[in-house]
Amino acid sequence: MATIQNEDARKLLGIITSAVKSDRLLTYKSAAELLGRYPPENHSRAVAQMCDLLDAAAALAGVPLLALVAVRINSGEINPKAWRENGTRRKAIIEKSKGHRFTNADFKAISAALKKLDGKGNRTAWEYVRRQIPDEVLYHSLAFPDFASTSDAIDDMGTDSPDRAKTTGWVYARDPRIRAAVMQRANGRCELCSKLGFKKPDGKRYLESHHIIALANEGADRMTNVIALCPNDHREAHFGKRGAELEKEMIAKVMAKEVNVEP
Repeated sequence: MATIQNEDARKLLGIITSAVKSDRLLTYKSAAELLGRYPPENHSRAVAQMCDLLDAAAALAGVPLLALVAVRINSGEINPKAWRENGTRRKAIIEKSKGHRFTNADFKAISAALKKLDGKGNRTAWEYVRRQIPDEVLYHSLAFPDFASTSDAIDDMGTDSPDRAKTTGWVYARDPRIRAAVMQRANGRCELCSKLGFKKPDGKRYLESHHIIALANEGADRMTNVIALCPNDHREAHFGKRGAELEKEMIAKVMAKEVNVEP
């Protein structure tokens, strides 16, 4: 049953993706119709459970809750039962999801995380997510705006960030929490070539963070799109002949770490 729900959720993700790209809102009934469920009014609960599973995948991928705001009850309201036990947190989660511009990278990240949740229904999927991510970290990820950092240095040469401010040109800002988490994940080793970074005066290993797909090209400032590289690999990723080849390799390596997808 859970495997079937996962398969149906994957179909629903495709439907939601198309709707979001054309600025259309779905309801449980219209989604059921597009899934070929008849009579559609009898399948609202099943669609709501698929949406809940998709949002568990989004949370696992570090993406705002897509299905929560993209698929609604027949009146057009967000499901009043969703996150109702969290009070003010519910409002913050909804506001962040409503204000987020979902990109192709987000859709891909949700899809990859859904593979990790294969064999799990919506309830067991959320139980899994909460075992992987502490409650406060999960809440901050779902409800708080991304904190911008104006420090670029050489740490990412492409300044690939979702937020930007107009000065004499566009200055891109990145979430410092993402960089910190990626450096912790790397544990001092380049995530592409596995070599240890050189030691800094404080004894820590030096690595540089890199957005695999530039935010200007609809990449994402998320764990699934940021990798820690040694300076040599970082420069090759930006300026080398093997850029496209390295991009595929980096995506595989990061996804293997973040959602256990085999490279």
